[in-house]
Amino acid sequence: MPDQLLREFRRLIGLFVALLAAVAWALLAARTPSNTYHFAPMVVAAAWVVFDGYREAGVTPRRAVNLSIAGFLIAVVATVVLEVKGDLDGPVFWEHGDDAPVVVEHVLFSALGAVGGLLLAVRQASRPSVTA
Repeated sequence: MPDQLLREFRRLIGLFVALLAAVAWALLAARTPSNTYHFAPMVVAAAWVVFDGYREAGVTPRRAVNLSIAGFLIAVVATVVLEVKGDLDGPVFWEHGDDAPVVVEHVLFSALGAVGGLLLAVRQASRPSVTA
């Protein structure tokens, strides 16, 4: 029983890391809305699946896909909340100005982070575990 409880707790640590990254990004964006934190959605989207994969929390390929989708959704929800609050007023990589599509850039980076996290987690899950 304690081993199963510990394993379930380890599975939730990745969620807490992703939510902590989203909160840190929101605080930074609220403090300086004219700055764009380009890679923050990528970190938020990848955090859960990568953290679980490297913590050996029992990540299977199916679970890795589910965690990647969940991480993507967390990053997109954070993007929408920041946009509604008016905290995404900075430039994007390909355009500067007031009408720069920051939300589009953040959704693209969220997808890139989710796919990258998925690849890392599946790669880690497919490695044979070494026990000493």
